[in-house]
Amino acid sequence: MSEIFLFILLLYALAGIVPLCIRKKRIWEISSLIMGIGGLLLVVSSLLAALHNYSIPVLKISISALYPVTLGIDRLSAVYSVLLGILTVAVSMYTPGYLDRMHGDRRKYLVSSLIPLFLVSMLLVIFSQTLIAFLVFWEIMAILSFFLVLTEYEEARTRYAAIFYLAMTQLSTVFIFLGIILLTLITGTFAYPDKVSGNDVLIPVSFFCLFIGIAIKSGVIPFHKWLTHAHPAAPSPVSALMSGMMISTALYALVRVLTRFYETDISWGYVMLVFGCLTAVLGVMYALKEQDLKGLLAYSSIDNTGVVLIGLSLWVILGSYGQLDIATMALVGAIFHSVSHGIFKGLLFLTAGSVCQAAHTRNIDELGGILVRMPSTGLLFFIGILSISAIPPFSGFIGELLIYQALIGGLMSLDPYAQVVMIITLAFFGLTGALTVTTFVKAFGLTFLALPRSSGAENARETPFFMVAGPAVLAGMSIVLGVCAYHILGIFGYSGLIPDLSTVAVLLLITTCLVYGGVYAGASQKTKISRTWDCGMHAPGSMNEYTGSGFTEPVVRFFSPVFRTKITVSKQYHDSFQCLFRTGEAGIYLMKFFEECLYLPVSRGIDRYAGYVSGLQNGSVDRYVLYVFLMVIALIIVLGWSS
Repeated sequence: MSEIFLFILLLYALAGIVPLCIRKKRIWEISSLIMGIGGLLLVVSSLLAALHNYSIPVLKISISALYPVTLGIDRLSAVYSVLLGILTVAVSMYTPGYLDRMHGDRRKYLVSSLIPLFLVSMLLVIFSQTLIAFLVFWEIMAILSFFLVLTEYEEARTRYAAIFYLAMTQLSTVFIFLGIILLTLITGTFAYPDKVSGNDVLIPVSFFCLFIGIAIKSGVIPFHKWLTHAHPAAPSPVSALMSGMMISTALYALVRVLTRFYETDISWGYVMLVFGCLTAVLGVMYALKEQDLKGLLAYSSIDNTGVVLIGLSLWVILGSYGQLDIATMALVGAIFHSVSHGIFKGLLFLTAGSVCQAAHTRNIDELGGILVRMPSTGLLFFIGILSISAIPPFSGFIGELLIYQALIGGLMSLDPYAQVVMIITLAFFGLTGALTVTTFVKAFGLTFLALPRSSGAENARETPFFMVAGPAVLAGMSIVLGVCAYHILGIFGYSGLIPDLSTVAVLLLITTCLVYGGVYAGASQKTKISRTWDCGMHAPGSMNEYTGSGFTEPVVRFFSPVFRTKITVSKQYHDSFQCLFRTGEAGIYLMKFFEECLYLPVSRGIDRYAGYVSGLQNGSVDRYVLYVFLMVIALIIVLGWSS
């Protein structure tokens, strides 16, 4: 079976090479077809590996005796390979239509070439069985995604987003490299270690280096700001893959580190729990305030990363107390939610991309009335919203249900101090769910309902068939994962974690379809139309509708300590004494706390240091001779002291 996976890797590579070598019109359609075939084969092969619990070696290359690059697939990697295959199929159907509407043939060739290579780099990260292979393919994944973010390089904000992302992803690689080096010093090998334990101080240091590196890549607060710049700036198929798969790949790495590399300590769990709660709540709070549709989805990815992190931290804490059954529930919930998030977030980004491309704006306040003009896209976006809001029987409900059950189980069985922690976590978790629903009521209502608030929204039209079919695949998978969750978990031996809700779920879906059909049939019949009381305003315009800021104002006021604002005033005068006022403007802006209080001070410090260092290299030979003389004196002192 290893030959099949090698063939799949070659198909992905071929799909990436074809647009580079053959510069014919619409060659990206052939590339997408090859990529889609590879995705289908990957889904089938990975499902077989997961169902039969195969452990399959795929490839082994020895650069030297010390640096083996080994690829393989086991049950955990098979689960994430299935996710990657499903997203591949959806994106391969969606991308040609999206590229047809994009300007610039060179850009189209670049995107159609880099997307399959980006996918294969993530697949190689998942297949990696040695630390050196993981590091190499992790870095390749980072570089390829940087070039994809840079697609619309003419725009200043795109260049800023790409460079910001490159800096953060290289910082992630540095921490992972340090963690791998320390882990290798402990174990003496680059092979994946099995449950490292002991009192060596390097063990927790190596873990937290790996954790920080993975946290940066998955958007854990406070390492998240790159995500809210890069995901909106990238083309929508790329945004879907970065949010749907790249974040899931990082979370897969964290699951692998926790479940295989270390005998985890309870203190690690509490640290992760703090990060998880802050990430979940703050992520959805910032999503609630965001007016950029793709930016809102990017913030919600941060929120869902926090949910998964809460589940993984509960696994560590509950396992340390010996509550293995409840701990398993938390772990399964975290993995299920990370896979589910990959599917519904890919769905939301693809449909949002269709809306933004059709309306020529990402600003929610400039949209409206899209459902009438793009009904299929609107329905698919709504399915994604139901899933991300954890509404049964959609997939987002199952993972959160398992994590809730683990929290309540911990509350009933742990000591009083741990129970207090569980209560606080439940409060954070519940608040996250409530704010998520509010956020996506705003997103759907202001985008798809009411009247159009710009000429772009007024002239929007439904996308081509395959741009609807791609997201429809993900919508169908979101429903299947929710309806068949009991049976899917049963394949892995975890059917006892949740009740069999498939019958109830099917009845709910049938009832929904009947209600929708009845409403649609009733609307098509002749009805009597008469004037109603309209408060003296006949046919109010779009200016009379809610804006995004107006809709969220009550929540923003309630959480005013989090949503810090600042007032900016600029004035111009006719004279130098500032007596004759000419013009001015003032504004109230939401303060970007982490960017202004963390990232900018650090970047300014680095910039000052770099300026100081560059000043040492000023071309003066006399100064260089002085440097050499001072270094010689320092060496004499050090050597004399040591002797």
